[in-house]
Amino acid sequence: MDANFSDRWMDNTPGIYKLRIDELILPGTHDSGADREAPKMMLPNEITQDVPVRDQIMRGFRVLDLRVELFPRQPIGHPRRFQLYHLTASGRTVADDVLGALNAFYANPRRQNEIIILNFHQFKNFTEASHEELHALIDQTIGHRLIPYSQSYLTLEQLRQQMPGKSVVISYNRRSGDGHWPGVEQQWIGENYISTSTLKVFMDEASSKPKRPYALRAIQCAKYTGLYVPDDFSDKVDLWFASKDSESYIQRFHIINTDWSTRSNIVLNCMHANQFRARAKG
Repeated sequence: MDANFSDRWMDNTPGIYKLRIDELILPGTHDSGADREAPKMMLPNEITQDVPVRDQIMRGFRVLDLRVELFPRQPIGHPRRFQLYHLTASGRTVADDVLGALNAFYANPRRQNEIIILNFHQFKNFTEASHEELHALIDQTIGHRLIPYSQSYLTLEQLRQQMPGKSVVISYNRRSGDGHWPGVEQQWIGENYISTSTLKVFMDEASSKPKRPYALRAIQCAKYTGLYVPDDFSDKVDLWFASKDSESYIQRFHIINTDWSTRSNIVLNCMHANQFRARAKG
């Protein structure tokens, strides 16, 4: 996909406005804050993405898997107080590398209709007070862009009409609050060292289970190699999720989280697949 188009693919996908957010087929990045360009050095087994969140959303990824560590020695309000981590912190911050990146992304008015889901997936060193502090940071920085869970029944067209400028979903795995959505249901096989064929069998079984209405659900299409590093099987991702028609395998899914996400054609396939899902809705 042309880089000049991937930043606003949702707004240019015919029929997608008929769907609710939970009905969409969305490309996501697994361990979104563990990228090769991160300011802190990480071990090879921690690095799962080539580019930072800023570039992930520019290239069309619409669901971010965020694992947040509290650094209590940093003063309240300091950007490095909440950092993203995999096994260790990457140096990426929630304040600048996620929330600030979103505000910069939406500064372009042509991107106002791009829906982005921030799935706050795991928390390290957190207390009740730090959860409240993170909620406050989110609301202070991008609160004006948030789609409350009470409006989850609206289609994209209804959101555009009734809530212009609202384009971000906060999915909070621990608890919902302040209108935040419940955590994304993570369909994960439960182990890292598996073959691609074993992963495919798991995905077949997971995708056959009905999804609750309005719930966000993600398939974890990721695994490690025998060398204990995130595997790049982009060729299989392109094969499995190729969108050809209304019967394509990708139609069985909603959020598809991958490692090395920008190496595959998953964004283009999701864009194509949403058109068939919208037609099926009528």
